[in-house]
Amino acid sequence: MEELQSSSKEIIVINQPITTRQQVQFIQAIFVLVGVMLGNSFSQWFYMLDILVGISLLVASLTGSCLLELMFAKLPWNKPIVKHKIRD
Repeated sequence: MEELQSSSKEIIVINQPITTRQQVQFIQAIFVLVGVMLGNSFSQWFYMLDILVGISLLVASLTGSCLLELMFAKLPWNKPIVKHKIRD
């Protein structure tokens, strides 16, 4: 990184429009809604899905880190896009 800063190249980093935290919250909301719908329609055992999502939210709030968010950060669409531009 220092080599690029001392050279005449300019680094442009494009951030993703949707953060990994928002992606995780979206997936958790979908899991809760699916769990409630399946629990009302088929079997009460589907409410376990809601309980698991609640436990994961509780653990994330107590520890400050979310395992699902760490896994989402490794997905290819969540990698920052780095472009190198040569100055004239």
